Amino acid sequence: MRAELLEKTLSLCPVCLKTLPAEIWERGEDVWLHRVCPEHGPFSLVIWRGEPNFRTWKRPKEPLKVVAQTPKNLGCPFDCGLCPEHGQNPCTVLLEITQRCDLNCPICFANSGASERFTPLAELVDSLNWLRPNVGPVVLQISGGEPTLHPNLPELVAQAAKLFPAVQLNTNGLTLAQNPQLAQTLADQGLSWVFLQFDGLDDQIYQILRGRPLMKFKLAAIQACQAANLAVVLTPTVAKGVNDHQLGALVDFARARPIIRGAHIQPMTQAGRYHLNGPNFRLTIPEILRALNEQTGGLIKPEQAFPPGCEHERCSFHLRFRRLDDGSLIPRAPKADDCGCGPLGCSPKTTTIACPPEETDGNRLKAVDIIIQSWKADAAPASDLCPEPLEKAQAHPVSLDRKKPLELKIPMAKPKSLTLDDFLAQTKRETFSVTGMAFQDAYNMDLARLKGCCVHIYQAPHRLIPFCAMNLTSANGQSLYRKN
Repeated sequence: MRAELLEKTLSLCPVCLKTLPAEIWERGEDVWLHRVCPEHGPFSLVIWRGEPNFRTWKRPKEPLKVVAQTPKNLGCPFDCGLCPEHGQNPCTVLLEITQRCDLNCPICFANSGASERFTPLAELVDSLNWLRPNVGPVVLQISGGEPTLHPNLPELVAQAAKLFPAVQLNTNGLTLAQNPQLAQTLADQGLSWVFLQFDGLDDQIYQILRGRPLMKFKLAAIQACQAANLAVVLTPTVAKGVNDHQLGALVDFARARPIIRGAHIQPMTQAGRYHLNGPNFRLTIPEILRALNEQTGGLIKPEQAFPPGCEHERCSFHLRFRRLDDGSLIPRAPKADDCGCGPLGCSPKTTTIACPPEETDGNRLKAVDIIIQSWKADAAPASDLCPEPLEKAQAHPVSLDRKKPLELKIPMAKPKSLTLDDFLAQTKRETFSVTGMAFQDAYNMDLARLKGCCVHIYQAPHRLIPFCAMNLTSANGQSLYRKN
């Protein structure tokens, strides 16, 4: 088989985490990461399998630097905080408010469990107040452990919503299922959406990945969010031979329910806790895209997917759609200023509906402009969407009165008069995404990718750790940054 060297980079030994020179080779349709540890020998792993082509999966981006919080000493990934070697500012920041969890999943990035500690609210608010001026208007993810167990979660959401344009809750959904009123409380406090752990549509999958049947809790959590009009993004952890056969069914399940705004697919990695027995469970981005195409009957095509505009191109994929009332999807091309990091297309660099700006007349007007201009770029002809030619769509409402009807000729199933609030709410409902994040671990770590990370975890006092560095775990279970 013909082999060709594509790149040279730096990686790690999975056993001792020593930094090693590494090479990326193309062999047939597969792309391999290869390195040799003087003590523990050679390590090779497939990091890309088939189409879309590894060589062309690229997107121009502008690296943006934050002020370094820690000096360069040992080199990447040992000086995170961020150090001067890091090449991208944060777009999304996770704030972990507890390591306590009401599950003990066989696989868990954070290795969460029976910890009794909840970070005090005053300490969390101090973290928020440091983050906002130092990282800007990022998407803030409240995470854990299981954050819904924290007694001060509503108060924290209220404080975060005052500072950040979008506040997301990462949750397994058990508390929301058992206490549906919590969803309404969080929505009232300003929560933007729920990132719901949702691995499949039958209990056999949850038994393998989460250690117990959970399907009824997942459905109840979605119902609670529906009642609170709180958007949901399904977040499956996908392992080959376990639940990769249900990717298409997950998309169908999501697009049939307007409260669900998309699916964010995460191939399983060997980080934190990963007690699964059997063959190699890894999936690469091309494999996921091809599975989506096959299992949706061509509804989702690999050629519609695009690389991120923020993190390294080999970290993720993004498909954006406009969902009509019947559940059909209209693909939308990426905008130059859409970083692609957020599951709903959030970007701190632009005003979007998924990532709303401060409530000012000027920003609300700009938001309407952006929506209509993006609809003009939709793939479907205007005649398929509404009787009026799309070119006649009004770019501005006649009034910024939030309750006054707007005569907008916009591409909807049925033209109608909307208030501005109705218009923005409809746009949120029609936004649908299928995205994926291929996190790294000690076996496939490419330090060039890590330096381009823009998904960071806050670590007290006042440090930012790239997601994959924070969860990095050696073959013998030793964590580089987590102190669980």
